[in-house]
Amino acid sequence: MNKYFFVLGRNSTLSIAEIISVLNLRNIDFFPKYISSEVLIISTDKELKLDELIKTLGGTIKVGRIMDEVALEGSSMQFYEIFSADNLHKKYLSQMPGKLHFGVSLYNAGGSSEVLLQLEKRQKDIDLTIKDNLKKEGIKSGFVQIKDRFLSSVSVAKNKLITQGAEIVLILTPEEILIGKTLAVQEFEEFSLRDYFRPAKDKRSGIMPPKLARMMINLAAKDRNSLLLDPFCGSGTILQEAIFLGYKNICGSDISDRAISDTTKNIDWLYRNFPNLPKTSINLKILKMDVRQISTKLLPNTADVIVTEPYLGPPLYKKLELPAIVKILSELSRLYIDAFVQFAKILKSQGRVLIVFPVFETEGKVFFVEILDKLKNLGFVEKEFFPQNISKYPTVFFTPRKTILYYSREQFVKREIISFQKI
Repeated sequence: MNKYFFVLGRNSTLSIAEIISVLNLRNIDFFPKYISSEVLIISTDKELKLDELIKTLGGTIKVGRIMDEVALEGSSMQFYEIFSADNLHKKYLSQMPGKLHFGVSLYNAGGSSEVLLQLEKRQKDIDLTIKDNLKKEGIKSGFVQIKDRFLSSVSVAKNKLITQGAEIVLILTPEEILIGKTLAVQEFEEFSLRDYFRPAKDKRSGIMPPKLARMMINLAAKDRNSLLLDPFCGSGTILQEAIFLGYKNICGSDISDRAISDTTKNIDWLYRNFPNLPKTSINLKILKMDVRQISTKLLPNTADVIVTEPYLGPPLYKKLELPAIVKILSELSRLYIDAFVQFAKILKSQGRVLIVFPVFETEGKVFFVEILDKLKNLGFVEKEFFPQNISKYPTVFFTPRKTILYYSREQFVKREIISFQKI
């Protein structure tokens, strides 16, 4: 049985949901052994192609394999035997000329805070033990200094620990310490390039992060030959991530002239800066039109999946008072219902919709877009993100509607991620 770990992104619930969706789409049977806000550990009979998997996921920072396990009631000698030169060479450090570089990171998968603190205090000692054990074998090595208890993916990549050394990962669980090796990290430079260096962005309309777009597409769990539609394409973020994920049939539309211009510029820029993308094999259409009329351009029952962030209301620079929230939610509700009337026409049976709704807060109360019953009458049912054996974990956070929130502290509008399926 193979055991793998996934180091989760800032929104751990969304990250876990994405991993499960991607594994299920690839028909990979697995068992979740430990889940926390920091890591997901699974066991599976299959060998996972981690390099390929990390290039698909948007919400996972690192992936690796569990190599050793030590029970918490085991002796200190058993624990430190993991870092003997023989075991390090066998499982963690490949033979290579020159000086070896390594780092030791520590994550919590449900262990007690007291034991976690003890392990954190011993991290420097573990570094020195590894260095001394290798020195006795005539091997020069150096370890990467860390401020927190774990290395960032940037530090792992910049120090070439994947290709010319190792990041050894300690994961504390309630019963044992798992020791693993990081085998791949997120392509942070490519995400950053697509996020910050695209030529066209409209901050007033809101900018969806590429990682969120990637996660939403993956949550839709549709194969790459599916027709994917974004009817509020904005500056084309969802379209660009669909291209990267290998979708062959992609359509974007928007009512705004500027959005169509921005999307066109950004897609052209994408192909110039990422020449390995198979441009000639992708059927991409960009249409200028109102979402309320989209069924006049697309034939009935042709779209497989809709992934979109619609208009979320005017840009906000402070928290709104209740009357303003009620007015915005009323206007948006009408727009979204009209959009779903069109979705019902163009989606295939069992077609999926992954969509963002805005969430507002004021006076200690949370306000959602309250149209779920109306959407049900249009032929849509909500799809839960997790099976029951995972949704019970206390580190998996839902709204009362079993949806997932995505936000940062400085934002006045939160994103609610909802999944629907056409009946």
